Amino acid sequence: MKTHPAGNERGFTLIELAVVTMILAVLVVIALPSILGFRARANEARVTADLTHVAIAEGGILALEGGYTSDEAQIEPLVRGIDIGNATDSSVRVVVADVDPGDGAQVLLYARAVSGSWFGIRLVVVGPDKGRHTCRSDVEADMTIAFCTGTGW
Repeated sequence: MKTHPAGNERGFTLIELAVVTMILAVLVVIALPSILGFRARANEARVTADLTHVAIAEGGILALEGGYTSDEAQIEPLVRGIDIGNATDSSVRVVVADVDPGDGAQVLLYARAVSGSWFGIRLVVVGPDKGRHTCRSDVEADMTIAFCTGTGW
């Protein structure tokens, strides 16, 4: 800051203001991707939490009826607030598919995050693949029993 010969302050020079503006611009450019990444991760966490809640509901149905269900109307009352089977991309979408119709031994649940990534949970009651498996892909076509064999997102 420059001072007048009489000791009065005159303010900042144009160069000083430009330097401060450039420093602030660099800080914004550095911080913006972090903020956007945080938002995407938060949305994906919501999708995986919703899938987990639907999987828990399927576990209750398994305990009561001896098999999983692909009937969205039967699952929906157990997971209020989660949009089951809705075809809009603006909401969390969970699709329930009975893999072997009628036996209820396997079920595949999957949903799309706003980021475009698809997340899936495969639940298996019997056989060598018994348990809970997870999968993630950028393509909905990958959400199949054969693809969903992982153990973490």
